[in-house]
Amino acid sequence: MTAVLDYQQLKADLSKELPGIEIQAESSFLLALPEDIHHVCQYLVSRPLQIDYLTNLTAADYPEYIEIVFYLNSIVNNTAMTLKTRLTDKTNPKMASVVDIWRGAELQEREIYDLFGVVFENHIGLKRIFLWEGFEGYPLRKDFANGH
Repeated sequence: MTAVLDYQQLKADLSKELPGIEIQAESSFLLALPEDIHHVCQYLVSRPLQIDYLTNLTAADYPEYIEIVFYLNSIVNNTAMTLKTRLTDKTNPKMASVVDIWRGAELQEREIYDLFGVVFENHIGLKRIFLWEGFEGYPLRKDFANGH
């Protein structure tokens, strides 16, 4: 059975290892600021955690922000965790790409870009994956005017 990490302990460890980052520990996930997400992910892949597998990367559009959700696992340690960040600038949502950390993020970041409009900085080839170039808008956003 896969064990879920203790988020309060993880927050304490992160605060010690990465001073200056702002992080919240909830009962079922860790919440980091968008500008800290890349550093947090780099820490997660290192020892002793070895979060080596990005199971899923997804997004949700809320009235005040776009939430990016990372579902992560350590194959070696048989642990699972959820990491989130919230992009409050909905007119220009952007954050660092994690493709350099988990190669499996490449297509998932492109999907979020295509359907939500989130720009992943330093992505190796960020372009639409489902919709054609020139398509206007982001269909999974609540403000998408042409939704059916």
